[in-house]
Amino acid sequence: MKSRQEVIEAFAELPEDITTRDIAGATGRTVPAVQNWITHDPKFPGESAPRSGRTKYRSKQKVLEWYLEQPFAGEDRFGPRAMGETARHVQPDLDRMNIKELADVLKVTPAAVRHHITANPPGECTDPFPETGEDGKRSWPQVRSWLLRHDDPLPAPGSGGSRDWAEVRVWLLRNLDDGQGHPDAEGLTLGQRDLIERARAAKAAGVKVPAEWLSEVLGIEDTRAVRRLLRGAPARTQPTRLRPTALARHFGLTVSQVKHFERHYVSEWFSDPFPGKDDTSARDVEEVRAWLVRNNKLPSAQ
Repeated sequence: MKSRQEVIEAFAELPEDITTRDIAGATGRTVPAVQNWITHDPKFPGESAPRSGRTKYRSKQKVLEWYLEQPFAGEDRFGPRAMGETARHVQPDLDRMNIKELADVLKVTPAAVRHHITANPPGECTDPFPETGEDGKRSWPQVRSWLLRHDDPLPAPGSGGSRDWAEVRVWLLRNLDDGQGHPDAEGLTLGQRDLIERARAAKAAGVKVPAEWLSEVLGIEDTRAVRRLLRGAPARTQPTRLRPTALARHFGLTVSQVKHFERHYVSEWFSDPFPGKDDTSARDVEEVRAWLVRNNKLPSAQ
């Protein structure tokens, strides 16, 4: 699905009489979706020119006018190209999300998310859309990084067929200093995660990114841990601070339990209040662990 302005610009490039496939490409929809409009909406423009075999033609201008009158073409709908900028600024509570949850966070329809998934499948491109895990959900840091890369692709090779390392290095470090600093379940900030994901994408495109260089930039002394991250294997570094959802998962609690501790175990009423949060709503993991142990709140499995 494309934004209203993207559709207008795409139609401007088409001939006066267009096919169903032309309409699908210009609107970011599938051919069956366009055929559904034709079949079920009596106001959809009819044929405007003689057929070429079985191919039907419709007036570009009339189809565009019909499209722009539809609710899904409103100005408040964001196209896929706007998703990267939205992803950069939002701070969702969930670390892993399904398609609907991703769409809600990115302020687009689920169809817009599916567009990226189907257009960038594994095995058919060097930088596919992040895949689901065993839980059927996708990692938000990985999706966020992919969307940022989609708007800011890897520098192209020069005339000699190789990429300039100085340009690649700038691209790799582009979002390292992102201000959203709470670590994920692998102990990486969003900026660090973006660097790792960019390095993986660069590696898939044939660029050699030294693990020693990454180790120095990330502040991870063990280059073996960095290589595991590049392979997509979980890091062994434990997070130091986590937000409510990740904190609950880390200790085998529910989010409701964490929020209950936060609301009821306060300094006004208890001499041992629940550890405070920072401006990103993250808490120190070890402080929380010690509090849970002292107050007999830690699940037996922990």
